[in-house]
Amino acid sequence: MVNFTLFLSLLLAGLLEIFVPVLLSLWLASKIGAKWGVFFVGAAMWFIALLVRTPINTYASIWVYKSFEGALYIYLSIAIPSLTAGVFEEGARWLAFRFLAKDHRLENGLMYGAGHGGIESILLVGISVLSTAITAYFYPLSFTAAQLDAIAATPAWMAFIGLWERLAAISFHIGMSVLVLESFRQKQPFYVGAAMAAHFFFNFSAIYASQWGVLASEAVASVWGIISLLYVWTTWKSYKAAATPTRVEQTPESPAPPTPV
Repeated sequence: MVNFTLFLSLLLAGLLEIFVPVLLSLWLASKIGAKWGVFFVGAAMWFIALLVRTPINTYASIWVYKSFEGALYIYLSIAIPSLTAGVFEEGARWLAFRFLAKDHRLENGLMYGAGHGGIESILLVGISVLSTAITAYFYPLSFTAAQLDAIAATPAWMAFIGLWERLAAISFHIGMSVLVLESFRQKQPFYVGAAMAAHFFFNFSAIYASQWGVLASEAVASVWGIISLLYVWTTWKSYKAAATPTRVEQTPESPAPPTPV
């Protein structure tokens, strides 16, 4: 039987993982004028990238399992899904800004990131955690005894580790959305390649660090999230500074000399 403290922790964590992206998007729309439509574009493109990546990852994992062993097997098992995440998710961002979200204001880059990272938080984590909390507490017979014992043995604080990871991931996705958007604003394709590389290293480093425990993995994800937020902040300041017209000081004119009588 799942105790009430664990149930409450899972319930709260699941609700936050679902509603934090929605509240963030509401704030972006109301405070800085980002377009709601861009949120849904970001969500849709994340889902399309997932549909493309999933069979590739499946076939690649089977190939790696049959062909390699030892350290090389471990590295490739992490590297391939990390690579497909970088290529397809950042490629989806580029396609979205090229064909669907053509208003390239920085505000819409932030909203795209909220949609991309937000739908991932909602579908992959929030709904799963919420359904686990409700089912395990109210309908425990839906699980096998082994499954229920594993859930019941989870410390209550562990429920919020997933929330912590989602906040870091959403921050990262917002940063990558701004980075890809800069490829259009600065007319430099380098930014897309930088986003793909960053996404690869984000996934690879966070998964690799999990061998030292979940806290180590989340610490790595947090570092990436903080770096992403710092990048967004500095880009936003530059954006606002460029949009503010420079004030030119007016020198008062000298009075005209008196006209001789």
